[in-house]
Amino acid sequence: MIGIVVVSHSRALAESAVALAREMVALDSPLRVAVAAGVADGGLGTDATAVAAAIEAVDGPDGVLVLLDLGSAVLSAELAVELLPPDP
Repeated sequence: MIGIVVVSHSRALAESAVALAREMVALDSPLRVAVAAGVADGGLGTDATAVAAAIEAVDGPDGVLVLLDLGSAVLSAELAVELLPPDP
């Protein structure tokens, strides 16, 4: 199963998007979803280390799909991938 990471500048937006997506799947469907959104003080922004941690949390044999809200989130996601340990 592919893990999903939702990267957003707004934690509220990301959590709402995940909640909506969960409503569209069967209750017994196993989902591996992590949110990496906002910054530590609760403001808007993205944090590459949080994205990297979210990727590691949902990673599995089938990989991870990273969904982004705005263009600059791409930069955080790309840096996050560089921060991950190399595959064995």
